[in-house]
Amino acid sequence: MKKHRDILIIEDDEDDREILQEIFRDLGYKNKLVFFHDGVEALDYLRRPEVEPFIVISDINMPKLGGFELRELILQEEIFMDKDIPYVFISNAQDEHSVRQANKLSIQDYIHKGSDYNSYKERIKSLIDYWKENINSFTSSGR
Repeated sequence: MKKHRDILIIEDDEDDREILQEIFRDLGYKNKLVFFHDGVEALDYLRRPEVEPFIVISDINMPKLGGFELRELILQEEIFMDKDIPYVFISNAQDEHSVRQANKLSIQDYIHKGSDYNSYKERIKSLIDYWKENINSFTSSGR
């Protein structure tokens, strides 16, 4: 089932990766977490035909290839058209420009990392629970 596939996390900050690992460990999801340090690594991985993750969670500000640029490439490449992968941004940025830019890229959610661990964990839990419940109704026409 698709809801048990890997969760891809694209995050260049080691502390933020550790926090996400802790959150997923605390929440007890069985999905394997696959981490990438930048968008270039993630894009190379996602281009493999056999790769169909449950969800992609991406930071915005990263070296080499940032989250916005990565999402634009994914939306343009034919290989991704039938993969139906929910795409979520996580960021410390909450400025209007960043949120507007993210929404233009047909994302499924935008989560503010913030400094409150429990609030961040609840947002991640809500996100994963929603997609575990609704993944089969998500189609590429929704992108």
